[in-house]
Amino acid sequence: MSRRPSRPLPLGVLTMRDVPRAAGRRASLLQGRDGRLGRFRTTRICGSIGVVEQPSRALDRPGETLAVENERLQRELRARLDEERALRRVATLVAREHAPEKVLIVVAEEVARHLGADAALTARYDGPDRATVVADWSVPGLARFPVGSEIEIGQETALARVFATLAPARVDSYEGMSGAYTEQLRALGMRASVAAPVLIDGQLWGAVAAGSAADPFTPDSEARLGAFAELVAQAIANVDARIELKASRARIVEATDSARRRIERDLHDGAQQRLVGVALSLRVAARRAEPATAAAIERCIDELSTALAELRDLARGLHPAVLTEHGLLAALRMLAARSAVPVDLDSELADRLPPTHETALYFVAAEALTNVAKYARATTANVTLRGDGLWAEISITDDGIGGARPERGSGLRGLADRVEALGGRLTVDSAAGKGTTVSARIRIATDSANPISQVALRAVNVPSVT
Repeated sequence: MSRRPSRPLPLGVLTMRDVPRAAGRRASLLQGRDGRLGRFRTTRICGSIGVVEQPSRALDRPGETLAVENERLQRELRARLDEERALRRVATLVAREHAPEKVLIVVAEEVARHLGADAALTARYDGPDRATVVADWSVPGLARFPVGSEIEIGQETALARVFATLAPARVDSYEGMSGAYTEQLRALGMRASVAAPVLIDGQLWGAVAAGSAADPFTPDSEARLGAFAELVAQAIANVDARIELKASRARIVEATDSARRRIERDLHDGAQQRLVGVALSLRVAARRAEPATAAAIERCIDELSTALAELRDLARGLHPAVLTEHGLLAALRMLAARSAVPVDLDSELADRLPPTHETALYFVAAEALTNVAKYARATTANVTLRGDGLWAEISITDDGIGGARPERGSGLRGLADRVEALGGRLTVDSAAGKGTTVSARIRIATDSANPISQVALRAVNVPSVT
C-alpha cells in the first residue's frame, strides 16, 4: 500500500504518538515555576486527535500574583505583631500592679491605635441602661466623654448589646437610632462602634469600646478588642484583690486596737482598783498592828505599790487611756515627759484622727523613743507631727550614733505592718554617726470622687458566665 505523504498538522494539534510526551509537558506547565497549579483552558480539536492547552489570562504572570499575596500576608503579620506589642505593654502594666487609672487610659489609647479608631473608652456598668466613663481617649481635635460622667447607653448601642449578651458587639451605623447616647455619639462625630465585655469572676463589670468617625470596623475587630478587655479585667481584679487584702488587714488592726482598749479599761477599772483597795486596807491594818506586824505589812504595801506601777505600765503599753480620752497630741506629750532623753515636740495637727490612725502613730513614736533611750546614745530627740486632711505623718529624729537596722528587731517590723495595713508607709533613715529618723505616713481620706475607687470595682448584678 502506498503511503500518503505527510502534511503539516495545524498549529497546536498533537498526533497520538506525541500524547505521552505532551502529558508530561502539560504537568510541568500546570505546576509552573512557583510550584503552584495554575488554571488552564482546554480545547478539543480534530475529535480525539489532540488538545490545545492555553493558560488563562488571569495567571499570565503567576509571579505577580504571588507578590501581591506575600505583601498582603506581610501587612497582616505586621498588624498582628503591633497588636501583640500593645497587649504586652498593657500586660506589663497589669503585672507591675500600676494604678487602674493608668492601665485603663493606656488600654483606651492602644485600642484606638490598633483598631484604627478615632476614640476609645472604658465604661463601668451601673445598671441595664447606665454606665460611667472611667477612661477615655480620642484623636486631637475630637471631643470626648469626661471621665466620671454617666451615660445612658440606650438599647441598640454597642454598650447596650454587650450588656444584654455578655459578648462582643458592633454597630456599623448610628444613623436613624434614637436615644440621648446615640445623639451624643453623632454630635461627637461617631458613626460606628465596637465593644467587648469586661468580666470579673464571671460577672459583668463594664466594657471596652472603640468608635469610628468614618467607616465601620473590620469583621475581626470584636475578637481583637476582646483581648484588651481581658487585660482590663485582670487589672481590675488585681486592684480589687489588693483592696480586699488591705481592708482585711485594716480590720485586723482595728480589732486588735479594740481588744487593747478593752483590756486596758478592764485593768484600770478592775484589777488596778482592786489592788488599790487592798493597799488601803493593809495600811489601815498596819496602823492598828503591833510594831513588828506593822513593819511586815508596810513591806507588803511597798511590794503591792511596785506591782501596781508595773500593772499601770502594762496597761499603758497595751493602750494608754490618755490617747482614747484626749487624743494623739496629749499622748505624745505624756511620752515626751516620761522619756529618758529630752524630747522636743512640734505639732501642726489641729483635729483628731480616726482611732486606729492615732493608735498607729502613737506606737510608732513610743517604739522610736524607746529605741532612742536604749541604743542611740542621743542627747536629744525631736517628734514632729503633720497633717493636711488627706495624710498624717509623724517623724522621730535623734542625734545619736545611727546605724539602726529595722530588720534586726521585731518592733519596727510590726509597726511597719500596722502602718501599711492602714494604707501608709514606715521608713527608717539611720546612717552611721548621723542619727536616726523614723517616719510614718498614713492616708486619712480616700478620693471618693475617683470612678475607679473601691466602690467602682463591684460588678453589676447580672447572670454569671458559665
